[in-house]
Amino acid sequence: MMTTEDLVTAVLTPPSGVALDHAAGELARFHRAVALGRASTAALAVRRLPGHDGDPARTAWCEGTAAACAAGQPMWVAVCAAAAALGEGDPRGAVRAVAIGYGVAARVAAALGPRHALSGWCQETTAGAIGAVAAAGCAAGLTAAPLRHAVGICATQAAGLSAAAETPLGPLQVGKAAGNAVEAVLLSRNGFTSAEQPLEGRRGLYALLSEGD
Repeated sequence: MMTTEDLVTAVLTPPSGVALDHAAGELARFHRAVALGRASTAALAVRRLPGHDGDPARTAWCEGTAAACAAGQPMWVAVCAAAAALGEGDPRGAVRAVAIGYGVAARVAAALGPRHALSGWCQETTAGAIGAVAAAGCAAGLTAAPLRHAVGICATQAAGLSAAAETPLGPLQVGKAAGNAVEAVLLSRNGFTSAEQPLEGRRGLYALLSEGD
């Protein structure tokens, strides 16, 4: 089971060359998917909401939604969207963030167990959200303490229903997971704090969503 401290360690540890190569391919797939999905109903709806186009959390939401609408999307869209939003201008940093986020998302998904998805939760927006906040924290250069708080801020918003997957809400909730992750990192960087053990704690994410797996 990946604990909060495990996540912090993962973000602060350089990924392997194999992981970086895979992440570079996934990030390229993400950017292609964004271009293909920009005109989708869900992506247009998000872009038309009031707000500032330069806001990285909004960018992650918009681009994550667009990518999730397209065929050929990467495995963890929210991770790619969060890394791209905060890693703009630093391609190598964005790839590193994706590599780390993918590793975290996979480990959180494993910790949540099979019943999590069978119960109707969408792994892309639960485990994917935690992977996304790891990626965003990496891209933003967070140190251990604010990173822990960012995980807590994001974990309390990790949600999403598999019932929405075949509707316009499916891509929207994937994009929102990315936006929430970026927002969590920005809040923690500004001094906002959260629970100490948001993943493994008695009232944390696993206790709520894993049903004992």
